[in-house]
Amino acid sequence: MDKRIFICIAIILVFCILAVLFYHYFEIVQEKKEVPPTREYYANNYLALERWLKETGRPVQSKNWFPEDFTRQEETIIVLGSNFYLHEENVEDSLTEWIEGGCNLIVCLEDTLNKVFLEYIANMGITVGTTPGYHTYTDENTPDFHWRYKFDIEDEKDYYTIKDIHNNIRLVRIEMGMGSLTILGHPRFMQNYYIKEEKNARLTWDLIGNRSNETGVLFVRHFREGRTQNLLLGTLMQRGNMLPILVSVTLLIFFGFWMVIPVFGKILEEKQKNSRPIKDRFAAEISFLKKYKGLYYYDEAINKIRGEK
Repeated sequence: MDKRIFICIAIILVFCILAVLFYHYFEIVQEKKEVPPTREYYANNYLALERWLKETGRPVQSKNWFPEDFTRQEETIIVLGSNFYLHEENVEDSLTEWIEGGCNLIVCLEDTLNKVFLEYIANMGITVGTTPGYHTYTDENTPDFHWRYKFDIEDEKDYYTIKDIHNNIRLVRIEMGMGSLTILGHPRFMQNYYIKEEKNARLTWDLIGNRSNETGVLFVRHFREGRTQNLLLGTLMQRGNMLPILVSVTLLIFFGFWMVIPVFGKILEEKQKNSRPIKDRFAAEISFLKKYKGLYYYDEAINKIRGEK
């Protein structure tokens, strides 16, 4: 029997023995490891919230602008950032009718204030103010709100509110027909870093997850450039891809050297072609020249060798 067969059998047996030893004597322990955030995490402050909603069966969509014909939106939860624009003259009537029809509108006053919207909530007895930034407005039970905006409500208005430890109103929710209007400042409790706290997750779920259904959630806010960009090299170098890449490269190098340097024998058996003897070559050539009347070249060559003319 060919010795290469014995070598292959020996290698297979060695790998089988190593696999059995690894299975019986090595224990796989799950460890928690801190890893740096991904680029998508930095580009989208609400990435954790979006994934959480999707895992619970809530469809999530994101847009950079508020639709002009917002009354046709199918989503029952609309989260507006500070860059939305209301331009309709009858926005008060259309917005109110839309909310009362079953929409839950959440308006986040992150940076800039929309004048039309401020007039809209002023008619409801709500005004927006600011507070000093050096105060801390949270405790173990109060969700994390940004320091900038607070709300003042007329005494006769009975709205649901959330206050900080300094008694400043940070969130106002108004029940309107089948829907609701929620107004707050910068929604820090919804962001990636803060939503891990139970108090923040509880409020987020009450505002968005608990009120949404199969129609889903629409986020309207500004996204930084490069959120969805991902080159081929970046995809290969993502976490979780390194081990398959290393294994694939190792196997590629191993089999590549095997084909170039056949340590364990040739992969394909090649049949060696033997050349014809020299006399057969001359016989074939003479036969060819004789057939086509070319032997006089040999006669001239022989005469020159002999010195004959």
